[in-house]
Amino acid sequence: MKSAQSPAGSVGLREAASVVFALATLLPLLLVVLVLHRSGALWSFEAQISVLLAVTLAVLGFVVFRLMVGRVAQLAGALVGPGASARQSDGAVVPGLGRVTEIGQIGDAFARMLDDLRGSTERLEDLVFKLGALNEIVELAARVPNMPQLLALVLERTMRTVRAATGSIMLLDRHRGVLRVVAARGGSDDAPVGAELPLGEGVAGKVAQVGEATLVDDGAVVWLPIRVEDRIIGVVNLAKGAASPIDPRAFSPMDLQFLSTLMAHVAYALENARLLEDARLNTERLQTVVEDLRTAQTRLVEGETVRALGQMASGMAHHLNNLLAVVSGRLQLLLLRAHDPALRKPLETAERAVGDAAEVVRRVLGFSAAQPVPETIRVDLNEIAADVIELTRPRWQDTAQLRQAMVDIRFEPGDDVVVVGEPAPLREVLMNLVLNALDAMPDGGCLAIRTWTEEGWVYCSVGDSGLGMSADTRQRALEPFFTTKGPKGVGLGLSVTLGVVQRHRGEMDIQSREGAGTTVTLRIPRPGVTPPPDTVPLTPSPAAPLKILVVDDEPAVLEALTDTLVEDGHTVLRAASGRDALALLDGGERVDVVITDLGMPGMTGWELARALRTRWPDLPVGLISGWTSSADFSAEEASHVAFVVAKPYTLGALRTALAPLRPRR
Repeated sequence: MKSAQSPAGSVGLREAASVVFALATLLPLLLVVLVLHRSGALWSFEAQISVLLAVTLAVLGFVVFRLMVGRVAQLAGALVGPGASARQSDGAVVPGLGRVTEIGQIGDAFARMLDDLRGSTERLEDLVFKLGALNEIVELAARVPNMPQLLALVLERTMRTVRAATGSIMLLDRHRGVLRVVAARGGSDDAPVGAELPLGEGVAGKVAQVGEATLVDDGAVVWLPIRVEDRIIGVVNLAKGAASPIDPRAFSPMDLQFLSTLMAHVAYALENARLLEDARLNTERLQTVVEDLRTAQTRLVEGETVRALGQMASGMAHHLNNLLAVVSGRLQLLLLRAHDPALRKPLETAERAVGDAAEVVRRVLGFSAAQPVPETIRVDLNEIAADVIELTRPRWQDTAQLRQAMVDIRFEPGDDVVVVGEPAPLREVLMNLVLNALDAMPDGGCLAIRTWTEEGWVYCSVGDSGLGMSADTRQRALEPFFTTKGPKGVGLGLSVTLGVVQRHRGEMDIQSREGAGTTVTLRIPRPGVTPPPDTVPLTPSPAAPLKILVVDDEPAVLEALTDTLVEDGHTVLRAASGRDALALLDGGERVDVVITDLGMPGMTGWELARALRTRWPDLPVGLISGWTSSADFSAEEASHVAFVVAKPYTLGALRTALAPLRPRR
């Protein structure tokens, strides 16, 4: 390979190497030959052989040296590259030889590599700086909710990062079709804060309309759209100042890439800030309404929290009570069969532990359930009703007359309708019911309020002749936040009403038909009257032998209960579901009593009890469950069952429940 052409006044590496080899090898050899010749020793055979070997080694060394120098020259040519001209470098001067071309080429190549490395380092530092600025702006967007302050900070950090002299941010008002300057820096008089530009006019207006970035003035001025997905929400404008060696008068591709990434983050930050601002304004506009509903909402949240806790606790209690029922049933069965005192003692200890665990479950349920109202104040429902009628007079009289929709108010007070509770919540209950009734009669009608007593309960009903409810609406009427009043309603009335009634240990019933009006009936225990207890006193003696059908979807519970009843002298049939039980009875099987679990898939215990009551009215049905207690049953539900035994059951509770029953003929 030929060496690169040497500039004038310089020598190639091969030539320089030849000169050096001649001076270092051939010249000393010639001097030795001359000395031998003068001394006459040259003509001896040994001297001639030595000179010949020296010349041969010198020639071989010269060849090897030239090959090595050739490789070095080839490397120098590769570093310079094709078409590159060698520069005159002071580092290439060798004393006695002058400038050596290849040494200069290698030096120049390393100098260029150093320049490239320095440039790459500067670009990397700029990239790190921009990434740091991007991270800082993203953190600002998350930390500063105020939109004007956020925009000013974003513009300042952005201009500092890309070394812009002036800049502005404009947001788009689509309803008015204009861009409005919301932040500006750099002393620009063309776009002061508050200035507006019609959409489509000027460079900024066209960028907002088209959605594409625009560079002008040889890349020294840029307009970029601020975009949220496919929607343009604004435009940012940045301009460079005078050019300098440090900052050329143009935005680099890295600057534009940084700005494009930054605008994506800024767009979502602005959108979030706008949503927060809209939410704040809406909150302020609704503050008056919120104040009126604050008390009701607070009670609803408390009631719904307790209800949610109660539902979770009920589910937990159901599963725990099923497990405890299996353990308790097996322990009692072992106690019936064991007569050894040494064996009975640990079994009795285990049975007491199961009872303690069941008591813990009941305490959890009691804690999570709505607590009853302290029995401290006696409230006359007639007085409450009279107050509500008077308080709602503007609605059912004055407003109704203006709408020419007359409302006939009928109040039928009963005797001794006194309950124990809180007057204000009870007044709120009746107020909600009356207002709902008036809303259901936009064209007028009749509203009737009645109070009476019956079998230890105090009743109060509010009925109207209005629009009524469909079956679906009636089913969802007590759900929180369900309303049929559109934007006017918040769905708090009936759910709050139910919570208040339940806190008074009462119940609420809704009877309604579409187009035939609605009647809501409340019933609260009279003072000194308590709901039926969960269990009745235990009797130690076994009941009369019965043929019993046991229904439970839990195999372990079903087997344990069956074994306990069989051990106590009964004949037991088993069914794993309500449908299996009905199929067994439809097949001609006759039993004296059915004992069913409450919570079962497909058909619940209540549904099974109703079906049995309809098809075999004289067949007693007992309920055994860990979900609820008898105090939670409505009158309609209680009418379908003969007894309720809570899980985990005891042998005494089963005997007491079965004691009144006799074999059917």
